[in-house]
Formats: sequence, C-alpha cells, structure tokens
Amino acid sequence: MLAEQKLSEILRFYQYKLDNHLCTMEEIESVTRAMESNMEAQGTISDFARFYNVPEGHVSSTINRKLISKPKRRVYYRFLDFMKIVPAKWHERIRKGENHES
Repeated sequence: MLAEQKLSEILRFYQYKLDNHLCTMEEIESVTRAMESNMEAQGTISDFARFYNVPEGHVSSTINRKLISKPKRRVYYRFLDFMKIVPAKWHERIRKGENHES
C-alpha cells in the first residue's frame, strides 16, 4: 500500500469515527497530540482559501493581521499555525461541511 493510500485510509477512518461519535476522549486527545507535534502539513494562501471556502484576500489579511511562523519558501505556511488564527466562523463552516470542494 502506498503511503498516500495509507494516510488517506487512516484519516478517513478517524473522520468516520468522529462523524459517528465513536472516538473515546483518549483517542481524540492522543491523535490530536500526535498530529500537533508531528504533522508538517503546509499550504498556500490559495489552499487555505479553498479549504475554508473564503476569498484569498481574507486568508492573506488574516495572516498579515496575526503573527504566525514565516512561510517556507515564501509560499507554504504551516497549516497548524494558520489553524490557530482562523476566525471562529471559518471553523464552523468546516464543522457544518461547507468546506473545500471534494
């Protein structure tokens, strides 16, 4: 199994468990800690705009208004850093399923 397929399957399984309220609090905390400390997901302003379903200008101004780590190669920002400064209503869109095009 390719690494991409393996990651996709793992993420889909946890999404399934979360959507169906099958995760224990210990599982949620464990996976969250592991991802926060080991995940190096990066994205461009365009990636974040599509994911949160907001205009690129909103993403850019959010980044400029709030301090996050410097982008890698002037383009790629750490997703976890950006996630911390995202306005609450953007997070709500994700929870309601109004996020990125599938």
